[in-house]
Amino acid sequence: MSRYAGAHISIKDVSHRYRSTMEPAIADLSLEIEPSEAVALIGRSGCGKSTLLHIIAGLLKPTSGHVVCDGREVNGPSASRVMMFQQPSLFPWLDVSQNIALGLRFNRRMNEASRRVGELLELVEMSSFRQRNVQDLSGGQQQRVALARSLALEPDVLLLDEPFSSLDAFTRASLQRDVRRIARDRGITLVLVTHDVNEAALMADRAMIMRSEPGRIVSALQLNDVTANSNPDDHFKVAREALIEAYENAVGLSMGHASHSGESPTRQPDKALAS
Repeated sequence: MSRYAGAHISIKDVSHRYRSTMEPAIADLSLEIEPSEAVALIGRSGCGKSTLLHIIAGLLKPTSGHVVCDGREVNGPSASRVMMFQQPSLFPWLDVSQNIALGLRFNRRMNEASRRVGELLELVEMSSFRQRNVQDLSGGQQQRVALARSLALEPDVLLLDEPFSSLDAFTRASLQRDVRRIARDRGITLVLVTHDVNEAALMADRAMIMRSEPGRIVSALQLNDVTANSNPDDHFKVAREALIEAYENAVGLSMGHASHSGESPTRQPDKALAS
């Protein structure tokens, strides 16, 4: 399988206000994302992280400011920037291989389907399910098919809008590791939104902590620097604890309080985190 080329993303003074609200969802937000970097946007509900992700994807036009991807302004969706949503949104009347090939069909590249689909099935560990009806798959298996479909056109950027949030802990952790490995191996730029400290610590090179009213980035944490001098077996634990501390300092809300108020990411037992 060919190596993908990650894109540089430049977000400059982006603001967005929905018509139904007076306050902007995000305001004067700027961010540089390097090629092949994995960046997590983390914060409580309503801080604008999904709004920003949709603007990067070209699914939403900002009220002001602009996003530039590899020197080209983002004015709409592109096959070079693909998004995985909370629901896999597979077509139930198509089998696994047909769902994966949809992007190739829509882009008139079906001559590549027999080769690409086989490679992608192997990549996401679904080779034995090639002709299975997607309705017969588990939630985790469906998201693996959605991942393969997202990768079919060899995108530069993969955007994750909490696609693993409804899965059980074991399946979620497995997919988080697999997506991170695939993005790293192929040099794909990865941007994910999450309210889960564990997911950010596991998947991201850098975490951007956001606050609301209006949505903005209030702190950034380079997770690679945090874990540089630690034992590789302890990287997740070290990154997680550093991110919890950074979140508490930036937001002014302890994780212990959040677990009761529902206002921000919750601290989970270490045993559960290791799953």
